[in-house]
Amino acid sequence: MTSRIDELVAGLAPVRDDDVPSEPSGRGGRELLAAVVSAGSPPPRRRRPRLYPRLAAGAATVAALAAASVIGLPGFESEPLRSYANAAVAIDVEGDVYEVRVKDAYAGQREFSAAFARFGLDVRLRVVPVSPRRERDFVQVRTLHPARGGHVPPGGVTGTSSTELECSPGQVVCSLKVGLGGEMFRRHGADILIGRKARPHEVYADVMPRAGDHPGSLGLTGRTAGEALAGLRRRGLTAVFTIGAFNADGSGTMWDPPANWRPAADRRVTGAWMRGPTSAGLLVAPAEGDPEPRPVPSG
Repeated sequence: MTSRIDELVAGLAPVRDDDVPSEPSGRGGRELLAAVVSAGSPPPRRRRPRLYPRLAAGAATVAALAAASVIGLPGFESEPLRSYANAAVAIDVEGDVYEVRVKDAYAGQREFSAAFARFGLDVRLRVVPVSPRRERDFVQVRTLHPARGGHVPPGGVTGTSSTELECSPGQVVCSLKVGLGGEMFRRHGADILIGRKARPHEVYADVMPRAGDHPGSLGLTGRTAGEALAGLRRRGLTAVFTIGAFNADGSGTMWDPPANWRPAADRRVTGAWMRGPTSAGLLVAPAEGDPEPRPVPSG
């Protein structure tokens, strides 16, 4: 590209070196200098504007929107939770009743409590091993805070029915449905025990030591301890002894000696019960020299 200065210089008469001294005193030098000065500087080249990326600002906006979606915008209230599920349990709210479906009866109890806490409920649900007659049934229902009212209000607990079970023949763990409603569960908190099938070496939670045979087919009451142990071994069962005495109305006292304790072989058995799928409990009356009851921990 040719500038205005180049055009002016080309149109001037040739000037020899000796015509242009160090100072422009000659006619040719003065004309050249005047032409250069009067032309001024060439216009600057036009440059394209630089484009600065706005990625950082855009990313910040996206992050802010994501945070708002998680935290929630001020002034807006979220809808009440109507359903929640984890690996152990699923809970759906139907009116004022909580429909609970136990998916894993062997899950840790924290998973059950965590699910109820999502609804603001102070409910401790425990699924415990029980004797066959109490499977899929309520073993215990009580308030966690008796000071707020220790009674179970009418309709506070609805049970389960066979039509609500999803259980194939031979299936060990069945899907169990429970309905919980009433003031007890919304305000007082509850401790709920529901029965499940016991595994081979578990102890039933619904069986307590008592006099007589339970079931009657055990036929061990009145036998000596030696005879009772031999009979249980033939059936492939283990035994645990309890020391105690019971009255006809079921009242009495009892305590557990060390697990490996055995009475003299000629001591009479006063009660026998199935304490688990593979073990039985045997009751003997107190005698001199028996282990003392272990103290109950305080506090």
